[in-house]
Amino acid sequence: MCHDPAVRLSKVWLAFGVTGALAVAAATVSATEVSLRCAAVAFVVLAWQAAAGARSAPRRLRWLLAAGCVLFAAVPVVQLAAIADRPADAGWFGYGPPDTAALTALLDAARRAVRWEQVSAGVRLGAVVLLAGAVHRLPRVHRRGRAVATVAGAVVLGVGIVADRWTGIDLDRLVPALRGTWPGLLAAAAGIAALVLAGRRADRRGLVVAGAALVAVGAAVTQSDLTGSWLSAAALADTICGTTQPAIMVSTATDSAAGASLDLEPALMTAVLLAGPALLVAGVPRAATPPEGGEAAPPESGEAAPPEGGEAAPPESGGAEPQDG
Repeated sequence: MCHDPAVRLSKVWLAFGVTGALAVAAATVSATEVSLRCAAVAFVVLAWQAAAGARSAPRRLRWLLAAGCVLFAAVPVVQLAAIADRPADAGWFGYGPPDTAALTALLDAARRAVRWEQVSAGVRLGAVVLLAGAVHRLPRVHRRGRAVATVAGAVVLGVGIVADRWTGIDLDRLVPALRGTWPGLLAAAAGIAALVLAGRRADRRGLVVAGAALVAVGAAVTQSDLTGSWLSAAALADTICGTTQPAIMVSTATDSAAGASLDLEPALMTAVLLAGPALLVAGVPRAATPPEGGEAAPPESGEAAPPEGGEAAPPESGGAEPQDG
């Protein structure tokens, strides 16, 4: 007796929900390492769901989603490696301008953190590009209002990215900043492109648009964090070189001194990073599969006939693009 694939894979979604909730809860109480481990497991479960679910969807589409989720799972692994690479000492606490040795030690730690953030942003860039490719392979539809809304959202997000970190930057530092933050900038651009593409793709329940929007927001936040870390390291280097002179610099190791405390911002960010790919994994196969499950989705121009069916679906009258029901 055949089992309904939705019923058979419901436990996979349950496992993703449990591990994702644990990741968000751990982030709420500042248990960063526990949250990252749970997020990595949640993305692996999501990759399994993308590969094994919605068998009627094109195989290449499912593997694009699965590969993107695997790269998303690698992001918290890189962040865990960055935490393990931090200096073992508790840091220093002092009032007044520190000496050159202390500043040099801080600069080395800051540059090491920036390098890890660059690697993390590069991995996220690959994940976002794969998910954007999956969205691009969906059949197109005529939904002018939704297309305009997604373009407007992409413009607002792009303006927010520029206004967040780049409006007050010195011109002589602009080119070095672009070289140091290019993985985050490209990840944000890929997320914005995925959002624009989602507005003109088949999406009966709005899951693809919502997922692309959350992925774009997550990529933009990653870019903002990387740019902020790079600018801080550059300012510290200027301090050592004597370009600027801080009146008072204070550094303290709060990780070892402070206990667990409620922090909703990392929890919200964790939820956004998990929800975006999850909505795409749930929505993209549905958008690629006809509502009745009878005929394969019409292929995009330049592609071969549907791999599963015997004959290609008849073209619509007038050659117009399919309407989203």
